[in-house]
Amino acid sequence: MTKHYGAAISAFVIWGFFSIPLRALKAYPSGEILYFRILLSLLVLTVIIGGFKRTQLKKDLAYLKTFAPNRQRAVIGLTLVGGVLLTVNWLTFIYIVNNINIKTASFSYLLCPVVTAVSGYLLLKEKLTVIQWCAVALCGISCLIMGLHSAPELGYSFLTAITYALFLVSQRKNQGFDRIVILGIQVLFSFLVLSVLLPLLLHHIPTEPYFYFMILLIAVLFTVLPLFLNLFALNRINSATIGILMYINPILNFGVALFMFHETIDAVQIEGFCIIAVALVIFNYPNFKKLRST
Repeated sequence: MTKHYGAAISAFVIWGFFSIPLRALKAYPSGEILYFRILLSLLVLTVIIGGFKRTQLKKDLAYLKTFAPNRQRAVIGLTLVGGVLLTVNWLTFIYIVNNINIKTASFSYLLCPVVTAVSGYLLLKEKLTVIQWCAVALCGISCLIMGLHSAPELGYSFLTAITYALFLVSQRKNQGFDRIVILGIQVLFSFLVLSVLLPLLLHHIPTEPYFYFMILLIAVLFTVLPLFLNLFALNRINSATIGILMYINPILNFGVALFMFHETIDAVQIEGFCIIAVALVIFNYPNFKKLRST
């Protein structure tokens, strides 16, 4: 069990420092960073699936064939929609970090669990407790305060949060399939879509070795590796625990913004972040109770 906790914590710690390599590529357009991140991630996933997941890929295809045609189309549709949502989320996050500020990116992923829960309630009819609805209301107040401070920043934060939330909710219906295989298909579909849009994304092809080294680092260390760690952790750790540990990511990201890149935070932003911190404690109160009882 210690290894699984270590894997989960390691994954979120890695993601917490993701803004550092992104900022190292600030001179490059977000579209270029996204395109080559997806390209190299696809190459890495192809090696992993081709080398270690071929049996699982065959099992997943055989499992899909057991479904009725309507169910097959639904599974394929959800998988491809997930790829689009993940792509938009990645692009938005890259743009926020390099063109707005890292604080906004941190706020996005503080919002994400609550937005995911509300999306699950609306789309999957998942239940929320009264105390969780109180937390949702506090998040709304925090968003209102942040929006009065800077509506564009709030808009980007919400777009990042809602795209990832919808990605998670859409994938909850795709049960029984290997997650790495599904991710590989989604990244492949994303690459094909972006290839069609290539003239809009690439104004020139980068030639600097530094660019490709950083992109490879992002693809391996900040995309595939933490995903593997997360999947390993989920084999023994329940989702409630993961839901709490995931706050390591935005907290570290916020620390990077303040102490490494010296971004400033004013009184209004402090108030907004404090309110959402209280909301997150309230929202996760049932999870804290479960952890204490285990």
